Amino acid sequence: MLGILTSIVSAAITLFIILDPLLSTSMFIDLTRSLSGKEVLKQAGIATAVAGALMLVFLVFNDIIFSILNIELESFKVAGGIILFILGLQIVLGLEIGGKAAHEARAEQARDGVELLPGTVRKSMAGVIIGTPIMCGPGTITTVMIIGSQYGILITAAAIVLALLIIWILLVFSSRITALLGETVIVILSKIVGLLLTAIAVHTIWSGVVGLIGLTAAGL
Repeated sequence: MLGILTSIVSAAITLFIILDPLLSTSMFIDLTRSLSGKEVLKQAGIATAVAGALMLVFLVFNDIIFSILNIELESFKVAGGIILFILGLQIVLGLEIGGKAAHEARAEQARDGVELLPGTVRKSMAGVIIGTPIMCGPGTITTVMIIGSQYGILITAAAIVLALLIIWILLVFSSRITALLGETVIVILSKIVGLLLTAIAVHTIWSGVVGLIGLTAAGL
């Protein structure tokens, strides 16, 4: 039982980091600034529901995806780890790969998309935009598929629920948290999150490389 709980918490921490809670909360404040407390609560629920639904879809069908593409988990670990490593570097060093840092590009795209909408539509779309692509982007999908193959569907699903529950709490109290910590502390925490993400990426790549070497040695 303790081993299962440890696995859930470990997977949830990884998912929490890749969900980019700092960007999500700052964007959520920006998109829901003029909304009432009741509407903010509703949009927080929509955001986590959208992200959770997408994550669960890729979790449940990851074996089918691997089978259709005829690739091994180890190969996906290496490729996914490289993507996560690049995302982490962009956050830590502020690198602009492909024109803009990924999190900045997602934030700008979300802002532009919402600004084109009238006020009523803006209210209904804010949660959806935070859910994807802000929270559930390529990096999150990659991480869900890797963790799902390692821990199985049930443990990973529980980890998704736990991670999203914490994100939901952060979204609901996002304005208070930002006011309490201040912009400088938020930036520092963002860098730490990026560093943790690069560390996870290195471990994922190494695990995939070792697995591929093992498959090669076994003649598979």
